[in-house]
Amino acid sequence: MAILFRIFSRLSFFLVVYTVLGCTLFDGLSPKDKGSNVIVGWGDSMTEGSNGSSYLIELQKLAPQYTFVNEGISGEKSYQIAKRMLAATDKHSYNTIIWAGRNNYLEPEQIKADIASMVKALGHDRYLVLSIVNGSFGQNEDVFGAGHDAIMKLNGELYTIYGDHYVNIHAYLLSQYDRSSYLDIVDHTDDVVPRSLRFDPLHLNEKGNQKVAERIFQSLNVLTNP
Repeated sequence: MAILFRIFSRLSFFLVVYTVLGCTLFDGLSPKDKGSNVIVGWGDSMTEGSNGSSYLIELQKLAPQYTFVNEGISGEKSYQIAKRMLAATDKHSYNTIIWAGRNNYLEPEQIKADIASMVKALGHDRYLVLSIVNGSFGQNEDVFGAGHDAIMKLNGELYTIYGDHYVNIHAYLLSQYDRSSYLDIVDHTDDVVPRSLRFDPLHLNEKGNQKVAERIFQSLNVLTNP
């Protein structure tokens, strides 16, 4: 009986320690860090990708040590993306990339509130917020157009809010234009993503997704906080 009592006492002690330390005793990870080996992308068609290509597929090639989850759905607005993300509590512990607002960029306050709610739900700092990119839709989204001004203003506000967690994808893609291509030079002048990086007025081709992945990879230490 004395032996059984000592065994029981030790088990009780370890159970108390396990509980007090927030379930970290046996695996070394607190609940908020459980998904630190997974990267999830939340967004619309820019995240979902097309033609067999997405920036997450390209990012996996650069960071094969991580598992990737694509939560992009074409056509969704920021509040639809946020609603899905907030409901997916099992994914809140993942390293998270948020690319939201392209489909309702004329609702900047809504977009900022939606992104803020997603970041708050994570419970950790392993996240990136990507800038919105404009498309080649004529004067509205070209430089000095109303749509362009709205997107750039919102991007500036996102940078102010998120600092190092913000990634200016628009600026990076613009810098990657082909200086030997007349059409790319025109796009660069219009402050639009170069057409050598996209397959339609907005969406990125494989090369464009590679560039997005390259830029995110530069901020991988912020995203994964090793």
